Amino acid sequence: MAQDYVILDKKNENGMIAINKSVFESIAEISIGDIENAVAVKETRFSKPVSVRIDKGELLVTADIKVKYGANVNATAELLQNKIYENILFMTGYKASDVTVNVTGFEI
Repeated sequence: MAQDYVILDKKNENGMIAINKSVFESIAEISIGDIENAVAVKETRFSKPVSVRIDKGELLVTADIKVKYGANVNATAELLQNKIYENILFMTGYKASDVTVNVTGFEI
């Protein structure tokens, strides 16, 4: 079974603090909405616009987006990558090891 959460605070007398990976997915989806020229790819039965993996305690985030026609693709992807990283760090205090932005097409 894959690990579905990241442990923030090791177990002590009161318990432990952990965050489910769905929280990181939600933060990344909100971040896509914050970027003017980025549009999240529609969710289908077999794929989601944001995927989060936890591998050996490292958080790996992948976001699939479309870029609005006429916008700078490189600048938009870089801006989104930084926004996702900063929002995850700000909201959870956890640093993502890798944030990947895949541009799958253009929104006209």
